[in-house]
Amino acid sequence: MRRSLRSQSGFTIVEMVIVTCIIAVLASIAIKEMREYSRRARMSEVLLAGNQCKTAVSESYPTFDAAPSAGGWGCERSTGATHYSGGVQTSANGVIRIAINNLDSNMNGRFVYLVPTLSDGQTPMVTPNDLGNGVRGWLCGSDLTFVRNSLPASCRSDTTTYSTQDFN
Repeated sequence: MRRSLRSQSGFTIVEMVIVTCIIAVLASIAIKEMREYSRRARMSEVLLAGNQCKTAVSESYPTFDAAPSAGGWGCERSTGATHYSGGVQTSANGVIRIAINNLDSNMNGRFVYLVPTLSDGQTPMVTPNDLGNGVRGWLCGSDLTFVRNSLPASCRSDTTTYSTQDFN
């Protein structure tokens, strides 16, 4: 009598290595994306620190008779309003500069800028010429590319020209 051979079930070592490699590649991509997502969420928190100042500048442009000095918009603070934001400063034109803190060594000490604009969303408002007019939009961004890449998609403008203004 002949015995039938029982077929072996299971995976070969080659199949196991291939599956392990695929899982490793997918995990590395997922970890990188999760880090970027976390960084953008933290940068959104930095932008939230400027909301009070945006309101103050928006309300002040139509009502001020004379141009305030740098730091004279009434919304500045030397400490951060959130865990990831530092001080909030303003220029004489109402440009808001928010420091980044507690994020990582590349980002700490860098700045996000919020610039009040006319209705086209690109032309910055300038004191004293635009006093009496309402702020129609905000230009948001940074003077450094790697900071802009970490900001939300609606806030990635190059604000290098505004970073040289005096802030207090």
